[in-house]
Amino acid sequence: NSVMEIARKVEHTQRMRGVLDEMSAKDLMTAILEYSPNTQKVDGSGDFVQYWYGVMMETPKSQTKYQYAIKAIINFHIAHTGTDRICFKDITTDWVRGCLAYLKHGYQYAQGKGTKQRYKDLSAWSLNTYASCLKKVLNCAIDSDKLSADVMRGFRNFKPNIVNKDPFYLTIEDLRELQRYPFKTMRQRMVRDLFIFSFCTMGMNLTDIYHLNKKEVKWSDDSGDINYIRNKTSKPIRVEICSYAQPLQELIKPYLCTNKNNIWNNSSTSNYYFGFHYNYPSYKDFSGYVLKVIRQFRKIMNYDENFTFYTARDSWSSIADNDYQLGDKFVDIALGHSSKTLSGKHYIGADDNIVSETHADMLQRLFEE
Repeated sequence: NSVMEIARKVEHTQRMRGVLDEMSAKDLMTAILEYSPNTQKVDGSGDFVQYWYGVMMETPKSQTKYQYAIKAIINFHIAHTGTDRICFKDITTDWVRGCLAYLKHGYQYAQGKGTKQRYKDLSAWSLNTYASCLKKVLNCAIDSDKLSADVMRGFRNFKPNIVNKDPFYLTIEDLRELQRYPFKTMRQRMVRDLFIFSFCTMGMNLTDIYHLNKKEVKWSDDSGDINYIRNKTSKPIRVEICSYAQPLQELIKPYLCTNKNNIWNNSSTSNYYFGFHYNYPSYKDFSGYVLKVIRQFRKIMNYDENFTFYTARDSWSSIADNDYQLGDKFVDIALGHSSKTLSGKHYIGADDNIVSETHADMLQRLFEE
């Protein structure tokens, strides 16, 4: 082994043991010089929580769910052992089984210093998400010889009881009513217009709207072409606006970064297409603001409690299937999903014009007087 290879192995091992940050340069050098493959196995006292965060950092788009999951797991360990330190030697089949049962039947947690313990009842979706995170980290630890594969037996008979419900969506008539509703505040009108814009771009997610780049949007006459990389899947998406591009441009004009008369009265040379960054420097701040307004919409418009910004995406796909019988394959293409079947991936060609024609007709119905 080269010196650099040995140094990387020692660094990785000491980090997994949870002692790297405490080692002096001299101790680290000694560990490298005294390296032996037989002495580099991680013992049971390694810090599982620190290892968890190491795995989490390798999946940046899923960090939030990993953070919530480890907090819930630490709460279980505190209730089980009285300490928040989880070592690899603590993780057994019974530990995994007990953790899942603890989460499934609700658990106690402390909210802030000096507060009483509160009861947390997870939804089936949250429970399934936390269990999936736990399974991913345990499998990584098993692959790295930090745990025995026996711990996975703790997942036997685990069922989160998820009930799949049809998504809530708006019809074209509902969307027209929302578009024309006389909202009183600028904040409500902006969120409404962004919701309509999302529908008109075949369900562009809020994070993709926030990060949309100027060079990704091109308008010409009464058509438009939007090419962007979807944040969730890193997959390129193309949206063709083949009809009613003018009313769509007028809809979003007050929020453009380049418009001197936008609602913030502040044009910018930023590469962003929209000017949200004037008041919301982080996406987290912006999405929280939008969520508050969405809750207001539920009351004002008498919408179902499942109405979210994502409903714009659900509405496009539901109308495409219900009104135009577009079918799963073409809806998957439009939304940027991967094809679900081998034949769909390799043997059946898709005519993109079908999606474009369907989308053009939707916009005509939405904006027609």
